[in-house]
Amino acid sequence: LKLQGSASAAFKTMAPKQVQRWEAAAVTVAAMGVLRSSLAFVAPTHMKDVSGSRGIHNSAARSVRGVATAGAGPAVLSLSGAAAGSSCALSGTALATLAGLGVAVLGSQKGRQQRREAAARRATRTEWYRKVKRVGGDQALFDVDIQKPLGLRLQPFPQKEGVGVSLVVEGGNADILNRAVCVDDQPGMWVLEGDALMAVNGQDCSDSSIEEIAEMVSASGSDVVKLTLMRNTRKGPVKVVILPDGKMSTVKRGAKLSVAAEWTKEKELKYGCTDGWCGTCWHRERTTNGIFKPCCDVLTGDWDNVMPLVLTAKPEKAGDATYTNPRGA
Repeated sequence: LKLQGSASAAFKTMAPKQVQRWEAAAVTVAAMGVLRSSLAFVAPTHMKDVSGSRGIHNSAARSVRGVATAGAGPAVLSLSGAAAGSSCALSGTALATLAGLGVAVLGSQKGRQQRREAAARRATRTEWYRKVKRVGGDQALFDVDIQKPLGLRLQPFPQKEGVGVSLVVEGGNADILNRAVCVDDQPGMWVLEGDALMAVNGQDCSDSSIEEIAEMVSASGSDVVKLTLMRNTRKGPVKVVILPDGKMSTVKRGAKLSVAAEWTKEKELKYGCTDGWCGTCWHRERTTNGIFKPCCDVLTGDWDNVMPLVLTAKPEKAGDATYTNPRGA
């Protein structure tokens, strides 16, 4: 900034320490203006605003205000010549401080974004849980609407009464429903191998034979059949979906997650390590945002199978996390 008139004379007669203090204050004000502009705030353009702005030390504000008053000129000042040279020497500390402030602001914004995303994931989990009715223990009761033919293979349970789903036929109407809900994240519930059939169109069939259930389905006058199913959410199998391919597989509890990966790729796979340390096979789960490592993770009873386990490759280190060419294989 160039000082004019009496302000220039006043500047020349000031003591060196006063000049340095004024320069430091002016640099701080200018740098704060740049920072505030980059953060989409309105930068102050008058000294009366600057003196009251947060982040400017009171003594620095008083120094700037004193020089402006002595000069009887405009409140917006700029440095040039020797003053600018001195300010350059001082700008390093000021900019370093402001850079730290900028990092803190960005870190705070990132933290808020992460909290919002976490809240959204919790809401999604809640929505999944609201799709079923908990009926005691780890059992969940729910309805699905499937067009005829159902595309399901039913089988009596070997150690208890009732009939359950032994297979969801690929390409059938039940599989189409599963793909819409599990892969495309559409509303509703889906069918899992091991689900117990409790009712057909509201008619109880928990003690019925497969023949009697088939007759109930055939007798339905509608093209859509409502099945009431019950699922063991902690001991039953888990539906694993690998994105972006959208391939689905059903994996038993206690089995390695690599079983689903091998089913997806239709071959035995090799990994860069056996305990997940290399990061090349890491995946993120869609609903929980948790990290899963196919090379070593085991599907335990911790996962509630009301939700499908939907995974997307998110490697943390160099390597191919698509199971084809992992590092070290």
